[in-house]
Amino acid sequence: MNKSGSGTITVHRKVGASTTLNRKYVQRPTASKVSRERIAEEYRAEQLQRRQALANKINRENAERRATAQHPTQEAANTTIRTRRAPAEPIKKVSASELKDAAIKKALSSVEKAPAEEPKAMKASPKFGFWRILLALGCATASIAAIVYLVNLNMPDFSLRVAAMQTGIEASYPSYTPAGYSLNGITSEKNKVTIIFKNGEQTFSLDEEKSSWDSTTLLNNYIKPEYKEEYSTVREHGLTIYITSSSAAWVNGGVAYKLTFDENALTKNQIISLATSL
Repeated sequence: MNKSGSGTITVHRKVGASTTLNRKYVQRPTASKVSRERIAEEYRAEQLQRRQALANKINRENAERRATAQHPTQEAANTTIRTRRAPAEPIKKVSASELKDAAIKKALSSVEKAPAEEPKAMKASPKFGFWRILLALGCATASIAAIVYLVNLNMPDFSLRVAAMQTGIEASYPSYTPAGYSLNGITSEKNKVTIIFKNGEQTFSLDEEKSSWDSTTLLNNYIKPEYKEEYSTVREHGLTIYITSSSAAWVNGGVAYKLTFDENALTKNQIISLATSL
């Protein structure tokens, strides 16, 4: 307390700590584990009672409907049976810990049972050992045959791709081959790939060479100087094919194709089919 000259009295009070609880430091009440388990158990029991009551109601309704349709004698017999039947045992409540223990016991029993059954299976296996080996050999033979077939089927394409990479041209294998002819070999040199087909003593070769010629340029620069006047011209599927009795030539997609064969070994239709299949 201070006194001033004017007679006014000034009072200073010391501010004390607040006694109000600070919510920041007060722990929120939590339900104990026992309370949660009890609530869960009561909920399960309530659900079980509801289901049992619903089942009893459905059974009563079914029994009443059957009773209305039954003969009086049958109804009396059913009444006697129901009175003699012992009351159903109450459903035992199973706790979560009991369920867990039962699951653990079941898992352990299955693990212990597996090794006991293994010797029995091993003992029975020799009985079928011969047939298993025979089946395995059959499967292996079939697999090898399939692999060989696929290799032979794709060998022309594989060889042609190797030759194309070596020459740098877009060489292609004809999807049509004249009857009796089969692939005899594929050779390559600078800017040219040659595919050779054979049928007994007869052969024909197909040269594929990179070229910027069109049909007219091919005619002026190659056909007329080489074939002279002994050629015929066939136009099929946008191709212009120049044919003689032992050769043929055409251009397509930047590649010049030259076909050479034994005298009259290929017909005009075969040459056209071969050219259009590339």
